[in-house]
Amino acid sequence: MNIPFENLEKINTIIDKLNSLEQKISVEKRWLNVGETAKYLGYSKDHIHKLKNEYFFEGVHYYKKAGRILFDKLELDKWVTTYETKEDVKEIVNHVLKEVL
Repeated sequence: MNIPFENLEKINTIIDKLNSLEQKISVEKRWLNVGETAKYLGYSKDHIHKLKNEYFFEGVHYYKKAGRILFDKLELDKWVTTYETKEDVKEIVNHVLKEVL
């Protein structure tokens, strides 16, 4: 096999481009910690904790494992794209509680 010398010099460029493509197509993380969630949604960590207490549901939006809180990126995306106010969530919870009791 006879490869021209100028093509051999391009090998490093090809490897760099392959590494870049590999990073772009790699599977994204589904589970985010508080800091990653804050960065992903564009909020502060304190605001993420406030959202966790007021809007998010454990077992749906986040899980507690080994002393850590892990947020489900798929559920966060659903939460962002739906229009529900704090009052809407409270009304739903109250309605369910009335039906159960």
